[in-house]
Amino acid sequence: MNKIKILLVGLAALCAIALVIAFQLNNVNKSLRNQFTQKETEWQTEKQSLGQQLSSVLAAKKKVDAEFGDLRVKFDSLAKEREGLEGKFDLVTKERAALVEKVQDLAKQKKELEDEVSKLKKSGVSQDEAAVTSMPITVAGAPTDDAYWANILREKASLEIEAKNLNSQLSDTQLKTEKAMEEGRKLELQLKTTLDSKVDLERRLVYNEKLAETLSEDLVREKRDKKAISEQLINLRSENFELKSRLMALGDKKSSLETRLVDLQQEREVLAKRLSELDNILQERVDQIIQVKDDIKQVRAQTKEVSARDSRVVQLQPIVVKASEDSGGGKKAPTAGQVLAINEENNFVIIDMGEEDGAKVGHTYSIYRNTQKIATVEVIQTRKEISAADIKNVTSGAKIKIGDMVS
Repeated sequence: MNKIKILLVGLAALCAIALVIAFQLNNVNKSLRNQFTQKETEWQTEKQSLGQQLSSVLAAKKKVDAEFGDLRVKFDSLAKEREGLEGKFDLVTKERAALVEKVQDLAKQKKELEDEVSKLKKSGVSQDEAAVTSMPITVAGAPTDDAYWANILREKASLEIEAKNLNSQLSDTQLKTEKAMEEGRKLELQLKTTLDSKVDLERRLVYNEKLAETLSEDLVREKRDKKAISEQLINLRSENFELKSRLMALGDKKSSLETRLVDLQQEREVLAKRLSELDNILQERVDQIIQVKDDIKQVRAQTKEVSARDSRVVQLQPIVVKASEDSGGGKKAPTAGQVLAINEENNFVIIDMGEEDGAKVGHTYSIYRNTQKIATVEVIQTRKEISAADIKNVTSGAKIKIGDMVS
């Protein structure tokens, strides 16, 4: 009975533990699934956002590349124009230097001519004075002096015209030079602006490249995180499957234990029924033994009455029975009795020692035959005048019989 109760309690505890574990695993699985779904949704949203950002960045990069290409073409064309203008400027500078030298030469020649004219004028005055004193010489030489002066005046006029032309050319050259220098400054300003735009575009390009690299790294990191989450989910699914398998095994074990419990309950019912039958049989035997004992008492009383009438006195020697120590460790009754009945099938005996004789459940007695110990019994039930005792030990080769002494 105790074993069955312990088994039932253990089975109930095992079932409760299995249910608690299954409930906890189910909750953990649900929470992990919810977390995975949430993480996957967040990852998809972030992936779409990063994809859009990457697309916009790539489009901006493509646009910047196109603008940079256009600016590079413009820069190349401006560089070529600058080179051409620089060549023209150098040419104009050289022409200006040549014209300046030519003008200086002309100015020097003009000064020389003016000096020569002034000298000639002075010499002409002296010749006029000489003509006053010498008429023939003056008259004869007059035509020659007029032609000479006319030639001088023509050369002077032509030189003045040429000087004016050179001055006008010099002015034009200076104007062209100033225009060329202004255009050069404009080109330098445009070139500087272009270079600044180029630097800005390169900086934006570097920033966009870094941003693209960052987005790529974020995408790689997100993919790595997704892979780790997927592996974790696979591990959790495998663990969940393993736990479900274990739970199914526990369920099968529970079913087998429940089947075993049903079998044990059926065996218990059978044993209880058999024990009840044995109790009934024992009660009948006890009633029979009591009846026999009462009959024996009546016979003894009648025998005593007959002996008294016959005036016969019979003296019996006292019977002394030595009892060995109790092997079971229980208390022994102080009186002695004998075996009244034997039930070999259920391994117990009926002795004529009851509660009146001090017999109690758990007492152990020794059974003797002719002062020789042959068995040990333990009381399991008591009545007023008789008791039932389990047979514990029997000496090898011996067999308990009705009438054996009990002490």
